Amino acid sequence: MNEQMCVTVRELIPDFVADRLPGSDLAEVDRHVLECADCADELDLARAIFATRPSVPEGLLERLTSTVTTVTKVRQLQPTRAWWSVVAAAVAALALGIGISSGPVTQVPIDVPGYAYEVEEGDIWVSDDGLLAGAPLFDDLSDDALLQLLDELSVGSAGGSA
Repeated sequence: MNEQMCVTVRELIPDFVADRLPGSDLAEVDRHVLECADCADELDLARAIFATRPSVPEGLLERLTSTVTTVTKVRQLQPTRAWWSVVAAAVAALALGIGISSGPVTQVPIDVPGYAYEVEEGDIWVSDDGLLAGAPLFDDLSDDALLQLLDELSVGSAGGSA
């Protein structure tokens, strides 16, 4: 069976079951379903699902239309205050921001634990192995590459921010 035709017919099956197809598509689906067992099974499944759908209560459309019309009319009579909530949120955010940033600056003492010093007091973690977690490995770099890296990391050079 033509795979493209199966795809086309399977897209039409829901409208076929609900009787919303024009005559030409209706005949096409009928003809294809007689020849293709897979599409016929798909049609049977769609019919079973369509048959078990819940029924719409009588007058539901009229009640919904009436409610929507009433709510719309009431909202048109009341002035909108959406701008007020936006202004209030902006003022609150501004007040919170000022309260956080306007306090006095306090210096927090930093206590470095003893295990952070390896050589002598004041020299933080000088290590000979060079295998610290997250540390880059420079063993494979040439002297020229190391000098270029050093130049880039110095203050005042292009790209350097140290």
